[in-house]
Amino acid sequence: MLRFALNYKGLNYRTQWVSVPDIEATCKPLGILPTGVKPNGQPHYTLPAIIDRTDPLNPVFLSNSIPIIEYLESTYPSAPGTELFPGGTKAFQVLVVQFVVIKVFTFVSKLAMEALYRSKPPSERQILRARIEARHGKPLEEVEVKGAEREAAWKELEQTMKFVQDAFNHNESGVFLMGDQVSCADFALCGALIFFKEISPDDLWAGIASWDGGRWERYVDAFKDWMAVDNHLAQ
Repeated sequence: MLRFALNYKGLNYRTQWVSVPDIEATCKPLGILPTGVKPNGQPHYTLPAIIDRTDPLNPVFLSNSIPIIEYLESTYPSAPGTELFPGGTKAFQVLVVQFVVIKVFTFVSKLAMEALYRSKPPSERQILRARIEARHGKPLEEVEVKGAEREAAWKELEQTMKFVQDAFNHNESGVFLMGDQVSCADFALCGALIFFKEISPDDLWAGIASWDGGRWERYVDAFKDWMAVDNHLAQ
């Protein structure tokens, strides 16, 4: 989502990749705030995060996607007709991100937890396994649902995506949530779909891509101009 926003705006930036075990140790010394609280009450640090040093005397440190995009929109305004929060839609878009997109992400634990584990480099797997097992209270291999429960989860995911598709079908034109104009919520939804494609291309993503006449594959393809990580990089 952050990468989409930066490329969409054509800003110069440099990407610093951080492995999952190193997120907290990277963010804390930089003054990047946590985005939540762990079950044990300790602060929880997540990515994406951004540091804007355009004004070296007043650098900006932000975490969490919505605040970052709100900042980018206010500091580097989009041209009229290309805003990521078109007039009067911010509350609606936050609802889409916090409820619809989060709902879609819940299917990772039901259908693709082992695929997520396998997608990580060996150096991260032990820590990821420990976190998953602590969160779910069971071995990693038992987190995904099996048998009839798995079939029901697939049907639930398909119905969820159909609900989203029906909303899109109210547009008179365009492939995005707001029609022809891409929005913050689109970046969030597309980011979720790309995540599925990366961790489970032959199962979770293959199922989604086969629904609704290939709508979701076409939807992801519509973002290709904003996907490149090495675009607009400041060396």
